Amino acid sequence: MAIAPVSLYPCLFFESEAEQAAQFYTSVFPNSSIDTINHFSDAGHEIHKQPIGSVMSVLFTLNGTKWLALNSRPKDIPMNEAVSFQIICQGQEEVDYFWAKLTEAGEGWEIDETKQVCGWLKDRFGVHWQVVPQVVVDNMSSAEGERMKKTMQAVMKMKKIVVKDIVEAVQGKA
Repeated sequence: MAIAPVSLYPCLFFESEAEQAAQFYTSVFPNSSIDTINHFSDAGHEIHKQPIGSVMSVLFTLNGTKWLALNSRPKDIPMNEAVSFQIICQGQEEVDYFWAKLTEAGEGWEIDETKQVCGWLKDRFGVHWQVVPQVVVDNMSSAEGERMKKTMQAVMKMKKIVVKDIVEAVQGKA
């Protein structure tokens, strides 16, 4: 049986913040947009128990990739580190930009700094991201074991990755 090409995109499950999250993410990433906002109706109300007319889902695009934000996640189902999204950055300026934007607390939100390790962070909506410079990707996929080892040792000491420190560690200057 031949399988036709399919579309794949992440679905983020929120309690009630789908629209706010989509608006935030589309403000952070270039080439992004809110595409469709759907609202809960009375259909299935006995199951979803969401206010009729409130936002059910938001289909949005981040840097050309479709995403879905869906409301009605029960409070006892948290987002966790088992799933994260990598942002591969070309240099320190991009790392700094995405790190600063995604760690903005925003009104009524707190950022969990304990989740900031090795380029990983947890944003105000509980979504986990890895902000990784291309040099780390290149070094970690290198056939040179020593280069990989030095990169890993340097990254393990960081919250936000600092490109200069990675380069110096690989060159033996750190």
